[in-house]
Formats: sequence, C-alpha cells, structure tokens
Amino acid sequence: MTLQELLNSEVDLDSLVALARQGLAWWLDEMSAMLPTAWRERLSSGPRLLAEQVAPGVWRYWKDGRASDRGAAGPDTPVGLLLRSSAVLVREVQVPRMPAADVRRMLALDIDRLSPLNPDLVHFDVEVLDRDAKDGRQRVLVGIADRTEAASLLASARAEGLKPAAIGARVDGETPGIRFDYLAAAKAAAGDSPPSRARLYWWSAVAALLVANFAVLVGRDIIDVERLRGQVDAQAPIVNTVLALRRRVGAEEQRRTEMITRGQRGEPLRMLSELTQAVPPGAWVQHLEWNGQTLRIVGFKRPDIDMAAALRGSGAFTNVRVLGSEAPETPLALAPFDITADARAAGPPTEPHP
Repeated sequence: MTLQELLNSEVDLDSLVALARQGLAWWLDEMSAMLPTAWRERLSSGPRLLAEQVAPGVWRYWKDGRASDRGAAGPDTPVGLLLRSSAVLVREVQVPRMPAADVRRMLALDIDRLSPLNPDLVHFDVEVLDRDAKDGRQRVLVGIADRTEAASLLASARAEGLKPAAIGARVDGETPGIRFDYLAAAKAAAGDSPPSRARLYWWSAVAALLVANFAVLVGRDIIDVERLRGQVDAQAPIVNTVLALRRRVGAEEQRRTEMITRGQRGEPLRMLSELTQAVPPGAWVQHLEWNGQTLRIVGFKRPDIDMAAALRGSGAFTNVRVLGSEAPETPLALAPFDITADARAAGPPTEPHP
C-alpha cells in the first residue's frame, strides 16, 4: 500500500491490522533475505519432520534430513507433507527487486502464463533465490502445485492422524527437504475455518510498539531541532550587528588603502626624484606633463642614448611608450624624444636590515 492509497482509504481497525501485518511481513522478508542461505534454513520455522505418501496408507518419514519411522510423528508433532514431484511444476523467473509479498501479487496476475493449467486448478508459492544489486533484478523460484493433489494429500494426512504444518515439494527431487508451502491455500480451498488470530494480534502489538518507538525518536529529534532553531533565531540580531560592523570596517579599510595608493601614485616630489635618477647624463627634459599617474616628457638627447630603455630600467615607471619628436633637430647633433610612462605605485616602507 502506497502513501496515497493509505490517505485515501478508510482508516478502521481491520485496515490498521492488515497494514501492520503487511508491513511486518515485508520487514521479515527483507531481514531474512540479508541472511546467508544456511542461516535461513536454521532459523526457519518450518517442520523438522517430513512425510511423503508412497501409496495409499503407506508413508515415508524423514527427520532433519535422515530417514525416520512412524513413531517420530506423534499426535501433536507438526509434520511437513511432501507432494509428488510430478504434481509440482517448478519455474525460475526474473522479476524486479521487490519484497516477496509484492512478488507474489505480481506473479498471481501472470500465473496463467507460467502454468499450463487454469489458475483455478493450481496453488503457487515463490522463493527468492538471488537478489542482484547491479541491475535491480532478482531470481525467483515459482512452485505451481495441483490443487487436487494438495487436497488429497491433506485429507490422507489427517486420516493418518498427522498434524500438517506445511505442504511443499522436494528440494531438487533428491535430498529430503521441503520448498514452498501450499498449506494455507489448501485449507482455504477446502473451506477450513481460519486459525486463531491471537498470534496475529501479538505480532501487531509488536509492530505497533516498534512504530511508537520510532515515532518517539523522531519526535525527540524534531524537538531538538526546534530548540536549536530558537537559539539561532535568538542570536540572529547580535550576529547581524557584528556582520554589519565588520562590513563597515572592511569598507573603511579599503577606502584608506585606495587613498594611500592614490597619494603614493600622485606624489609629485617622489615622481620628480625618480625621474631625475632615471634620466641618464646627456639627455635634457624640455617639457614635462604629469596628471597624477601618467608622465609625458619631451626633450633632447644624444643619439646613442635610449630613453625608453633608461626609463624601463629604472623600475619606477611602467608602460613606457615612444610617441615621437616634437622639436626640430639642432646643429648640436641632438635627437629629440617624446615619451609617456606610468608611475609605479610606491611599495610599503621596509625596515632597514641591521
């Protein structure tokens, strides 16, 4: 049952009991599927004593996989009844990975394709063989039994004084073992009265306690989360005030840094001092322009002097560009120059080494 079906259904005691039983069956199937095969056989509640009808009134018995006699089957000893191999059709199919209860419901809709007989003439049961986690599928063994054979075997066992606990088939037709269980279906087909629901009520109570325990744990987590959320909301004004103050301090620090940088770049005395040191002997500056960042110098130099290289080599100027000459040549064999450059920002003061 999906959540939408649960919300749309009429919630009464029978529905709740059926839902609890379905959930418990799903949980038991999932838990048993995680166990190794040997453990599942040991923990199985199936009967230890098996009986097979060889001929009318003639029975063979096995207990824990070994041959036994009629004395092992007391009046209150649960016995597993084995159908003839010819009365059971075994098919292996692959289905999507889902709980065993859902697999049974899905195969019930497709049993007419798996069986040569009409669905009204057979009982079927399934057993999960392998669950492959890679492609999300699982191998399932389907056992289809003739209803007439199951009813006849059940009647013969009761006439013999046996207490049937299961009706199944041999394991691979070799060692004495039992697979599948058609007892409930055979009893329902025979019109037997349903067994006592006391066990179902006990299991329903256990499931209800598990659900209540889970609900209490979830409720405690919700309360803790709400308490933590209240503490966070209570501290929100203080945190917002601190964050706002931090933003203002950061903005003021950035503003001061930009002012210092602009002051260092636009300081004319420092620029003149660096330009004086950068201009080599044999060069004369005739015209100087300075806008706080970009410097333009026009003048004359000896032909063997590279003014652009001198400015670049000084380390005080960047983006040095030669624009051309603005003054005519003179009879003193001097070459004109016209150069622009950007003043490099002054670095932080360094402490003198001892």
